[in-house]
Amino acid sequence: MGIRPARTCRVLKAQPWTRVSTRKPRKSYVKGVPNSKVRQFNMGTDKRYELEVDLVAQVPIQVRDNSIEAARQAANKYLEKKLFANFYLQVVAYPHLVLREHSALGVAGADRISKGMKRAFGKPKGRMARIRPDGVLFRARIMAKDLTVLKKALDRATRKISGKWKLRIRDITSDAINLNRKEHVFKKKEVEKPKEEAAPAAAEAAAAAPAEGKAEAAPAKEEKKGGKK
Repeated sequence: MGIRPARTCRVLKAQPWTRVSTRKPRKSYVKGVPNSKVRQFNMGTDKRYELEVDLVAQVPIQVRDNSIEAARQAANKYLEKKLFANFYLQVVAYPHLVLREHSALGVAGADRISKGMKRAFGKPKGRMARIRPDGVLFRARIMAKDLTVLKKALDRATRKISGKWKLRIRDITSDAINLNRKEHVFKKKEVEKPKEEAAPAAAEAAAAAPAEGKAEAAPAKEEKKGGKK
């Protein structure tokens, strides 16, 4: 069975199911939990910037780790293309909550598997992040001139996740933590085109030089032959 729609698990219900021990798996309350699908939490260059922008939830919601990863890739790919390394993007929410599903199939001839308890406890099938109102999912730091680019990147990210979201912008030019960071900017390496264009011309000139020398040497041999006569 494929992945279920987000509407089946995005509403906050009851107590979160999260107790997992990494040091002593035997003593975990929740066992058999799959790993998080979010592969990277910090992207870009951690340096001094001017603005800090947060993607904030307007309503309480639960977001699955595969949705967070899809949103992260969409935003990061757009920012890398437009800003190169002059940004810093961070995934703030971690998918601690374990998602349970009861095994069932919705295809023809699967009655024996599909029938069972309607509200069964289920088995661990994934992870989710529980976000309260005004909770932060993504946090980005950029220069003021790149705000439009960041808004487009976060707009692409919100298309991958459920719920209502808004941006919270803060000026960090005078922030003490921000001022302690290094100030350096990466630029794209520009290849010098004149050298590339000059290389074929030089090769043609070198190939033509020996041909001219042979043509000049031919009359000299004829003169020697004439002198012997």
